[in-house]
Amino acid sequence: MSSETPTTRHGARKVQIPRMPRTGFAQSPTKDRRRVPRACTACRNHKIKCTGDNPQCKHCESVGRECVYILPRKDRLKIITERCAQMAGLLSAMRGRADEEESARIGELLDAVEEDISETRQGQVPVPSSSEPDVDRSNEPTAMSDASPFDPRDLLEPMDTESLDLLDEDLLKDERARATGFVGKSSELQWLRSIMLQLERDSETSDQVPSSYGMQNIEQVSAFNFYLNRDAVDFDIAIDPRILPTPETAECLLESYMSTVHDSFPILPRKQFESEFRKYFQAVRTGNAPHLSSKWQAILNLVFAIGAKHSHLVKAKWRADEADHLVYQARARGFGLNEYTLTSHPDVPQIQVSGMLAFYYLSVGQISRQVLISAWIIVGVALRFAYSLGLHVRNEDPSASDEKKEMLIRIWWSLYSLERLLSIMTGRPSIIVDQHNSVPLPSAHPEDQVSEELVDDEVSRHAPMNSMSLSFDSSFSHDMLNPSLVSHSMGAIGANRQSYFRGVVELGIISQNILSSLYSAGTMIRSLADIQQDMVQLSQRLDRWVVSLPSALNFQLHDPRSRSNLSSWGFLRERLLLGFLFCSARILLTRPCLFSLNQSQTAADVNFPSTFIQRMADVCVDAAKTATDFLPDQINPLLIYETGPWWSIVHNMMQAVSVFLLGLSYSVPGSQEVLVLSQYVKKLVRWLRMMKDPLAERAYQMAFSTLQAVAARLSLDISDLWAEDSMEYRNSDFQGTQVGVYGTGRENLSDDAHDMATSMFTSFNAMPAQTFQQQNTDPSFDSPYFQDR
Repeated sequence: MSSETPTTRHGARKVQIPRMPRTGFAQSPTKDRRRVPRACTACRNHKIKCTGDNPQCKHCESVGRECVYILPRKDRLKIITERCAQMAGLLSAMRGRADEEESARIGELLDAVEEDISETRQGQVPVPSSSEPDVDRSNEPTAMSDASPFDPRDLLEPMDTESLDLLDEDLLKDERARATGFVGKSSELQWLRSIMLQLERDSETSDQVPSSYGMQNIEQVSAFNFYLNRDAVDFDIAIDPRILPTPETAECLLESYMSTVHDSFPILPRKQFESEFRKYFQAVRTGNAPHLSSKWQAILNLVFAIGAKHSHLVKAKWRADEADHLVYQARARGFGLNEYTLTSHPDVPQIQVSGMLAFYYLSVGQISRQVLISAWIIVGVALRFAYSLGLHVRNEDPSASDEKKEMLIRIWWSLYSLERLLSIMTGRPSIIVDQHNSVPLPSAHPEDQVSEELVDDEVSRHAPMNSMSLSFDSSFSHDMLNPSLVSHSMGAIGANRQSYFRGVVELGIISQNILSSLYSAGTMIRSLADIQQDMVQLSQRLDRWVVSLPSALNFQLHDPRSRSNLSSWGFLRERLLLGFLFCSARILLTRPCLFSLNQSQTAADVNFPSTFIQRMADVCVDAAKTATDFLPDQINPLLIYETGPWWSIVHNMMQAVSVFLLGLSYSVPGSQEVLVLSQYVKKLVRWLRMMKDPLAERAYQMAFSTLQAVAARLSLDISDLWAEDSMEYRNSDFQGTQVGVYGTGRENLSDDAHDMATSMFTSFNAMPAQTFQQQNTDPSFDSPYFQDR
């Protein structure tokens, strides 16, 4: 009976299915999810998963690095407290042998720690209240700065080691990694990477399966690169470099460049260039165009390229094809960046060509491509040319006129400011050594007064350089911080284009000091007390810089969004530009303290006073909020492209986005601050989505995907962003306004947008472009720019 085939109760036969063999089951790949009791110091600093092997983990063994496992915080605190008790006992024994003054000092110290020592003798070791389960505090500062009184509890707050530059990835891995290259810790790309790595660590700590939230290779910084470094800007077809736009279009392109870029980067002598420009096009109209210098033609085409890029951002009615700026830059490179120009001796026009080409690449998002087509490479070439011609030192040539000296000074500081901005964006060190720079600050007097006031201004221009160009180190002198030396006020001179540029330069110097003090490789060998001291001093310098501005340029005295105060209209654009620069410098200075937000929120529940690090973290978030508040709540990219730093506005926004997302990743879910920060980051994400530029589009995708990851951890509701993202208008043109300084249709403005545009930009509306009919005199081409070389 047992050999018969089994049947069911209904009589149907059942077929036996043999069990599948389990060969190789033990060798099937499974991801090791075990948690090690403690990661080594190197893996913790590099934010990678440690295997926990002794005496060396696999990662340290593979790179030949010393592997160190530190004790848990509670154990280390117990050891340190016991040692403090031993030292207190030693001081008590030595007190009787000390003189009267030293005995009194020892008594004061013993009285201050008596309560802690008594708790230690009773076996009660105080443990700080913190939401962070395990923090490496082996390099804790031993003192606070003079600006913040010493508090022993500050020993529990180290600086964030994520701000230290190191290489923790393979940059030779693939083309994408090589195109991105090294990105230092001052860049918002690294801040976005830190957010995702923090979320990964939180997932592992909570025994959840780590998720990349749709991102691949999050340990590679190239995964967070939203710049257009991989996009080609070359043309496969031949381009005739001698073709010019119509005179009317050329005039609009020139005005676009001069009205938005020149004041911030005065690489060209404005009056001289505009005069030569109009003489040349007048000659073109009469058919008597001369044979120009190739470098002057390169400069001309770069003016066209930059102006054309801006015309597309503001949707000017006279704009041409979307790719016209690429055509202009290709012509400029054909004139000024060929084999002959790169192998010949540099001159001032070649420096101007290189500097303007670097700015163009910055404006189109080509900041760090590892070839000759990137802002980072070209600005380095320009600075090398400037060094070779001595633009970095004070010019005492008796044959040079005051106007020429001032022009060279402005070229140098324009390159300085441009390279400083790129250093922040890429996180790479500057090639400028401030100790070797003796060129005076640019004059704050109007251009027509340069020759008259230059001698009288020499003292004020040279006096602050001893302190302002100082590179910080551990032996920083407090005498250098005398307000009478550093905060020379430009208020007596008043607000003008020159005083605005001088303010940009001074803030650039401070920003460079921040990079050198907090983000350079040398920071790793400095004590945390010295670093914190520098933070206090740099913060004071930023405050004094704001006070030194003329009142019309002081963005803290005027509300950029005010529509009622007529007196605030003047220099509105300059105030907005300075405001963005200032907020960026504040964020850069305080970013290493941002990790303490989680401690401050927990400490507030137990009435634990805020420490210096926590206060600086709050300043970082406040600076990002201020930068975001500069943007109107009614999203209109045309407004910010007209008056803001359109060449770096995406960088400014992504800096603030990174701060908000870092703050959210360190925040306690459900807290009030989470709601506030989420609203700010949503505003920036909406702005990026509506800006309709390739760079902004990539930044939007990166910001939105990172926000989704943070929102998943904090259970934030971002359904409104999802709904807006799927709406049809995202693929449409700009909504509502058509604002521009070149007749882009103000009659189409809504009432509210018209009022906003009027209040924000009335002072910046350009006068009608100069017509060519006004050029009645015969042009003469005696300038060296026109001479064929």
